[in-house]
Amino acid sequence: MPEFSQVISSVVDKIRRHRSLYEQNEMATRTQVIEPILEVLGWDAKDPDKVQPNLAAEEGFPDYSLLLDGKKVLFIEAKKMSVDVEDRNVQNQLGKYLFGEGMSYGLLTNGAVWVLFRAFREGTRMPERVVWKVDIEHDEMNAIASKLNTVAISNIPNIDALLAKLGILDEVWQSLLEDPMSLTKGVVPVFLSIANEAYPGYHFTPEEVTDFIRERLNEIISPEPNYPPVSEGIPPTSEGPRTMTIGRDTFAIRNSYDILVNSAEWLIKQGKLRREHCPVTSGHKRYLVNVQPKHRYGDPFRAPKQLSNGLYIETHYSTSGCIANAKRLLKHFGFDEGLLQVR
Repeated sequence: MPEFSQVISSVVDKIRRHRSLYEQNEMATRTQVIEPILEVLGWDAKDPDKVQPNLAAEEGFPDYSLLLDGKKVLFIEAKKMSVDVEDRNVQNQLGKYLFGEGMSYGLLTNGAVWVLFRAFREGTRMPERVVWKVDIEHDEMNAIASKLNTVAISNIPNIDALLAKLGILDEVWQSLLEDPMSLTKGVVPVFLSIANEAYPGYHFTPEEVTDFIRERLNEIISPEPNYPPVSEGIPPTSEGPRTMTIGRDTFAIRNSYDILVNSAEWLIKQGKLRREHCPVTSGHKRYLVNVQPKHRYGDPFRAPKQLSNGLYIETHYSTSGCIANAKRLLKHFGFDEGLLQVR
C-alpha cells in the first residue's frame, strides 16, 4: 500500500501540474500517467510477456492487451485526458474489442478516471455494465486501491470473486445508508463501553449515546431523497430566507437554490472554484459541483444550475439542505462556514 499510494500521489501531482499536456497528448497520458499505474499493479509496460500495445484483435487494435501465461486477460482503451469516458462511442469501442475476443473485462481510462466494464451481456448497454469507476484525483486512496487492485496481475486469476466481494460490501453499505439506525445500534455498545471506561466519573446511558451517534451520522450520511426538490421558479414561503451574506457581501434570495448558486459565484470571484477543483462532492457519494451536470456514476443532476464559469451545481435540496451544502462548499475551500448568514 505505501508504494501504491506513493505512485498514485506522484501521478496526481503530474496531472495537476501538466493537465494541458495530458488533455492534448494521448501518448504523454499513456507513458506518464497510465503506465506508472499499470506497473505498480504488476503490469510492466516494457515487458511484452505482460503488456503489448496495439496488439491486433478481432475487432481492431486495443491500446493495451494485458497477458498472463501467454493469454490475453484484459484490454485497456486509453484516451487523452480531455476525452470523456462517459462518451458512448468511446465505451462502445472497448465493448467491440471485448465481444470480439470473448474477454470478460475491459478497462477504459483517460488517466484520471478509470472504468472497469464487464463483457457483452444481451439486453444491456455499456453504461449498464460498469463494474466500478474510480477518479484518482478526487476519490480517497483506500477506494482507489480497493478498485484498481482488482486488476492487479496477482489478482486477475481471482477477479470474479474479488469483484463479487466488492459488490456485496457496497450493497451492505447502501443498506446501512438507507437505515442509519441499524448502524447506530452496532456502534452504541462499543461507544458506551469506551466512554464509561475512560470517564468513570460520569455515567453515559444508552439513550444518550444513541441520540449523540444518530446526530453525528445524520451530519455524515444525509441521503438526498430526504430532501424534497425545490420547485423551479417558486419563491420561498413568507417564512423563508430573503437575503444572505458571505462576509461583507450581501445577496438577495428569491429561490432556495440561490443560496447555493450565490455561494458558488462568490467562490468563483475569490478565484477558488475552478474546473481543476471538480468534482466537489456533497459528502455522500454525490457531486455538488462538476464540469458536467452528472454525479459519480453518470446519473444526471436533478436540478442543475450552470455557473458563470461554465461549471454546474446540483441544487436539488430543501432550503435547509441548500444552506448546509453552501456551508460545506465554503469549508471545502478553506473558508469559515460562519461567513455565510441567511436571513
